[in-house]
Amino acid sequence: MNKMFVAVIAAVAMTTAYAEDPTVKVAADSSSGTYAKALNEIVAHCEGVNVIQASGVSGGAVGNLDALVNNQAQAAFLHSDVYLSKSMADASYARYQTLIALYPEPIHVIVLNESKSKAHGYNPFAKVVFTTLGDLKEYKVGAAGGGVYTAQILTGQGQGGFEVVAFNSGKEVIDALANGQIDAAIFVGAAPLPNLQNIQGVHLIPVGELIASRVSTVYRQAKISAYKWQTTPVATLAPLANIMAKKPNSETRKLVLAQFRSCFNKALPDLQDDGSPMWENVQPGDHGTLTWMDLPDVDVKMKAVKK
Repeated sequence: MNKMFVAVIAAVAMTTAYAEDPTVKVAADSSSGTYAKALNEIVAHCEGVNVIQASGVSGGAVGNLDALVNNQAQAAFLHSDVYLSKSMADASYARYQTLIALYPEPIHVIVLNESKSKAHGYNPFAKVVFTTLGDLKEYKVGAAGGGVYTAQILTGQGQGGFEVVAFNSGKEVIDALANGQIDAAIFVGAAPLPNLQNIQGVHLIPVGELIASRVSTVYRQAKISAYKWQTTPVATLAPLANIMAKKPNSETRKLVLAQFRSCFNKALPDLQDDGSPMWENVQPGDHGTLTWMDLPDVDVKMKAVKK
């Protein structure tokens, strides 16, 4: 068959597929509210594809991945270490690939300014001061959603030696820290996290070089300096946020996902100019740290967004 004729048929098929106004349901739950905010800002720029947030999803990055696995969503926000934890235990997760690589999500290790924790050993009545995550060996660290997986990697592979206490929501983690139920809290997300903006009586501590060296293949180096209650930048680590999807079989699904990616790529400069600070850390052309999804190149229309 003539190559030119084949190209014309493909172009017509692509146009027909996109005339149907395809929908992509995206799981975007998070304990901090960051993912839903990011999705809303992307949607504000997309015209050629109907992107909506999948309903009934909870559990943060873990719940988002579960929604993708259970076909409640066609795409899902999650950070890379959650996927790595799941994929190491189940080879079938190889069918999920990176649709869009986003921004680093710094690990926030939070402790109280006035610690309620007591020393172990010699003087169990003395209060302690935590200066790095390494100081929390044998203490309790709370997390929710995907942050639980992050904490487990840091205490396991990172040999942090602390006890991970899982909660259902970020609010529960903050409340537990305030009342002394846990000794520190871990949140994962692009700073500033909405639920930490106005928190009081806390500060961030660094992960520490020793733990960081043990998980260097999982995380990138990062710093956090985005909170009014944190006077100096804090060194930490960061998994990469991704929007992941199942490797498509049908040509229609390939085109729908390709349109979503194209829309994001076109919107990125405007997001970096006028959107949340997290977009400034997205590198154009970055394929992330996980398997990249191969999709056809497509063109999409963009919404006119008021500046």
